[in-house]
Amino acid sequence: MARVTIKDIAEQAGVSPATVSRFLNKRYGSMSSETRDRIAQVIERTGYKPNNAARSLRLDRTNTIGVILADIRNPFSSAMLEELSQQAAQRGCSIVTAISSNNSQSEAEALERLVDAGVDGIIVNTCSNDPAPLRAVAATKPVVLLDRDVEGIDLSLVTSNNAALIDELLDQLQQAGCTRYHLLTEYDETSSVRRGRADRFEHEIRRRGLAGCVLALDPDAGHAAAQISACLEPAEIPSHSAAATSCKPITGFIAINGLVFLRFVEALGLTDTVVPRDALVATFDEYPWNHVLFGGVTTAMQDTAGLATAALEQLFTAIDQLSRRGGFMPAPQHIEVPGTIIPRASSRLR
Repeated sequence: MARVTIKDIAEQAGVSPATVSRFLNKRYGSMSSETRDRIAQVIERTGYKPNNAARSLRLDRTNTIGVILADIRNPFSSAMLEELSQQAAQRGCSIVTAISSNNSQSEAEALERLVDAGVDGIIVNTCSNDPAPLRAVAATKPVVLLDRDVEGIDLSLVTSNNAALIDELLDQLQQAGCTRYHLLTEYDETSSVRRGRADRFEHEIRRRGLAGCVLALDPDAGHAAAQISACLEPAEIPSHSAAATSCKPITGFIAINGLVFLRFVEALGLTDTVVPRDALVATFDEYPWNHVLFGGVTTAMQDTAGLATAALEQLFTAIDQLSRRGGFMPAPQHIEVPGTIIPRASSRLR
């Protein structure tokens, strides 16, 4: 039996081959829903399967995109990879993944491997402060930064509205009556997201006249437990603080990401602290354990599906523009995808 072609589909649907091609590439433009339904019905009836290999050669594409993640141990990264994989598959593309393990040299080598593999574009959750490797790749292929930015290069960035989420977490703790605030972070400050959240926290603490600081939580559970205990010891509240008249100091902790939160929970188990009786707690990143720990943990939930959608849209737009005759790289975009605060028992005094 002869292979069904785009021309056959066009004849049976009563449209041009160009219209069928636009339908297959999901570039519907002004195509009516009736035309789309008619083409879809013919494709289903004939069992037509696009010759992706031939189409890739014709368009000089591989229909693969590269994704570099900084830390797969972070549950946020695994959730992002799942979203990117699913959404790319819906667009007929495959993902080639590399993990840099927060090592800038590994990231640079991964960029080279992905270019050599012929991917159409790359999404990078960068860990590097050196823009040179990214600049070299971005000169020839579309590159979109995911979650983390890097100074010295102007690339499209898709991230969460981290400043607003910090503000809203502080609102939750302040409304609950906290008098002291600690943002728990890591010693390693390679992440622009962590730096941005910490900077916003310190700015808001000063602006609101609150007592608090950023605290790098020790990786050793015993040492971290000592840090937490010290934060809970009675301390004089600055006279200018709005909470200076509070009878009992109430300490609030915000974990800067899911990994820091798990480290905090482990250390907390070595103390006599009871949440929310002795301290109030909030964290970034929504995971199953947030529903059960401490009766439920107040969470700044990032929109992983929205982040994946925005990153892929930026990447595919650039790939499409470059593939056209006389194509050019589109202007970089900075996109902030709104997150959501989920209030739970951990930030409410009993």
